[in-house]
Amino acid sequence: MRIDAFARAFFRSPAGIGAVFLGLGSGGAALFLGGGPFLAAAAAAGAVAAVVGAALASGAAQRAASAELEREDAAKAASRLDSARGLRSRLAALRIARPEVAKARDLVVLEAGSFIEECGRAGSYDPAGIAAIEESLELVDAWLKEADASATERRFELPDADPIPDAAGKIAAALRGKAAAIAAGRSRVSGGMLPSDRIAIEEELR
Repeated sequence: MRIDAFARAFFRSPAGIGAVFLGLGSGGAALFLGGGPFLAAAAAAGAVAAVVGAALASGAAQRAASAELEREDAAKAASRLDSARGLRSRLAALRIARPEVAKARDLVVLEAGSFIEECGRAGSYDPAGIAAIEESLELVDAWLKEADASATERRFELPDADPIPDAAGKIAAALRGKAAAIAAGRSRVSGGMLPSDRIAIEEELR
């Protein structure tokens, strides 16, 4: 860990915050006893340095910094998973008339649920898996807007301003790809191996 990252983590931890308050208390005490600003600053810095030095020597500083980083990682993972749950719920609630697109969307929702559940158990998350859930919702939103525009054009017998051949088939294929990416993310979080990777290794060993 870099020194600056270690220092930030330590001084955000309860031990680091305690050291800062001890330093402020020492500086305040020096002022109260008649010392000037320079002496107060020196007392504060000395108190902080003494506490940090003792914590480093005992290993308490390293443990405090590590615990703070773990807490921050867990908080970040929880926030990202809350966002993913919201995205999954929005995706599941969309009304899709085309069966092939609806089926592919349902696969994404299923894989996203398994991914979120595994991330919750592990207390971590896979950025690529989260991104695939986000991109799935964006894909379906874009396709629905295009479908609405096409329906309006047909209703009023207008020419298609932006024709996309086999749009439903293409969006369904893209969603299946996103479902595969989410499944891969779940496997990375769990530390497991994807079935395709296991088959490839077995074939190499034959």
